[in-house]
Amino acid sequence: MTRALHTVRPDDPLAHALRLTRAHRVRHLPVVGEDGKLVGIVSDRDIRLAMPSPLTVADPDRVDYLERTPVSAIMTSEVITCSGADPIEDAAKLLYRHRIGALPVTDASGTLQGILSETDLLYAMVQILGGTEPASRLEVALPDRPGELARAVSLVAKHSVNIVSVLVSPVRVQGDKTVIFHLGTIDPREVVGALEAEGFRVGWPSLEEDVRAFLSR
Repeated sequence: MTRALHTVRPDDPLAHALRLTRAHRVRHLPVVGEDGKLVGIVSDRDIRLAMPSPLTVADPDRVDYLERTPVSAIMTSEVITCSGADPIEDAAKLLYRHRIGALPVTDASGTLQGILSETDLLYAMVQILGGTEPASRLEVALPDRPGELARAVSLVAKHSVNIVSVLVSPVRVQGDKTVIFHLGTIDPREVVGALEAEGFRVGWPSLEEDVRAFLSR
């Protein structure tokens, strides 16, 4: 989450909120009371939608509207939030389920601690998948029975290759699970050969050819 926050008060004018979004290139501003507790959230889109159209209102009047209209007039008061202890996958579900772009992070008393944006979440997912480290990507088709993943991992370990991350895809092809390995090597050919010798279907970097052949049947 982002801890260095840009926030507004409920009685701040929309003009101030608009200047903050533009100056700091942020899309969401938490609205906090004098006690630091979250009372709402306002987005740059909320502000744009609230502004009178330049086709019907002269610029000086639009400026006056922004200066005299408080943030509380357009903010969302029922805010979807998460806590700092929530698993990142739960935060991702909230963003997806409610079709929102950011989650304020609060403690048990409602005091604002940070904000989690779509960009923050995407970067976290890249880190979890090992995308920030040099690695080779393999896709391995595993029969859906106990012990197959352990067998594949054991084969990788025998070649003294570090596993940066492992992801089991929910997509099945020909009844097999697809497991995505990120390996700490730029040349995984020995690992690929060892896996294939044990009967695994392996794609480097993907099983796309196998998937296309299966779907075209």
